[in-house]
Amino acid sequence: MSLPPQVSDSLIFSHLEKILDFPTFRNSLILSGFLKFVVEETLAGRAKGLKEYTIGVEVLGKKAGYDPQGDASVRIHAGRLRKGLEEYYSGPGIEDSVLISIPKGTYVPVFSLKEKEGSPSSENMPSISRPTLAVLPFQDLEDDSLKAFADGLCDQICSDLGMFSELSVISYFSSRRMASQEIDLKNAGKLLDATFLVTGSIQSKNDRVRIRVQLIQSSSQKLIWTNVYEREKAELGGFALQDDIVRHVVNQIGGTHGIIFREGAKANPIRHSIDIKVYDAVHWYYYLVNDVNEPTLQKGLEIMKNTVSLDPNYALGWAILGETYVAGYFYGFDCGEVDPLAEGVKCGQKALILDRLTQHGYQTLGLAYLFQRKKKECLQIIGEWEKLSYKANGVSGGLGFCLIAAGEFERGYHLLCESIQINPYYPWWFNAGLSFYHFFKKDYAEALYWAEKIQGQSLLWELILKTACLSRLEQSSACQAAYSQLRQFVPDNSLLEELLGSFLLSEELVEELRKALRKAHKIKSNALGMNQSLN
Repeated sequence: MSLPPQVSDSLIFSHLEKILDFPTFRNSLILSGFLKFVVEETLAGRAKGLKEYTIGVEVLGKKAGYDPQGDASVRIHAGRLRKGLEEYYSGPGIEDSVLISIPKGTYVPVFSLKEKEGSPSSENMPSISRPTLAVLPFQDLEDDSLKAFADGLCDQICSDLGMFSELSVISYFSSRRMASQEIDLKNAGKLLDATFLVTGSIQSKNDRVRIRVQLIQSSSQKLIWTNVYEREKAELGGFALQDDIVRHVVNQIGGTHGIIFREGAKANPIRHSIDIKVYDAVHWYYYLVNDVNEPTLQKGLEIMKNTVSLDPNYALGWAILGETYVAGYFYGFDCGEVDPLAEGVKCGQKALILDRLTQHGYQTLGLAYLFQRKKKECLQIIGEWEKLSYKANGVSGGLGFCLIAAGEFERGYHLLCESIQINPYYPWWFNAGLSFYHFFKKDYAEALYWAEKIQGQSLLWELILKTACLSRLEQSSACQAAYSQLRQFVPDNSLLEELLGSFLLSEELVEELRKALRKAHKIKSNALGMNQSLN
């Protein structure tokens, strides 16, 4: 093809290198190879040879003689390539003077110059990389009824995982077309360019069915997670079984407390430089909530502020930055802001303006309004979240905690229990929420059970709840020990009173806790008086 005279080959090659360093291409051998091949072939004067068959053989490693009509892999990756270029030019390449595009209906790139807008240069701006996941059709299907159920199950798993903004999910149509070619898992992952694969099988015997779902890391073929569901075969005819399984699978795999990010957070990001290419925001969030201390939180603030400055349209990044400010306020850490709660609200609102489906934005605002003692706003934002067609399990637990603290006990208890039953990996304050609930219900033994499950992750609130429960249970020795520890943290009575009302908006609950702590003080005083009289 003829190039505009002002776009030299050297300029195009230089620009190509910048694009290939963009995470979408740098993390994908297929997309980087695809783009490099079509650009180099075009500049070498061989644009006429850029056909689907040629790309399949030269880029995707297809065997000679393969039929492009029955194999959609080149078309699938061409669509992903165009999307990757759009992401690059709307992010770090927004000010680039050269534009490389691949019009639909052809595989021949077009090179052109574009006018700069005069805004600050974003050269070398890193972007947000997300794990890519594909759902493959289930195997070992024995009859047509199982095939229909499995297809619907896989399609819904794919659709619901796509609701997580922290994941990039390949359409089930593409995965199913690929799997129909009887390609093994390793090659399917390579051809789909997926970091993780969801697959499984369905077996039936007599009146029972066994459904096995697996999550596999495609490059290593390592089994990351698996679960088995056994049901009556008669249940296959309705949607209830499908919804139940999908909900469990999706919340085990996706979200900030799902297995993908738990695996990713095993590394310690505190050792790395402030670079979103090194550690994704969701990985950082998971690490932060499981190891809360002031240096970690301050590092997290620095990382997340850097992240949203590099990518101002990253809604999830804004939500996590906001929640980090809220966490800093709660723990009394230095956030570098006069009013960290106000900053948290700004970030949460920004996240939802950018993308109303960013569920962490609702959690950030729910917590921030709770700590600001704005009950109306807290309940309102939770109500808006409840209108979403899909509700992330981890966020439902967080908002359940907010509801309990706001005095909406039954509504919050339902969300918290549901969240914990589906995914047992959650932050300590979920346990505190259940302890508050049972204490309010005067089930002090159950409240003590949940308080003890905090296990030192917030020793202050663990001691407050344990002391209150033990005093009501008349366990004098244990109550004295817990109360003594508590007074080491909070020696001032007025400060203890202030803590109880800091975010618990139910006056009835606060008063019951106050009474229990006063009783603990009396138990301690009586014990001291007895010891002095004996001496």
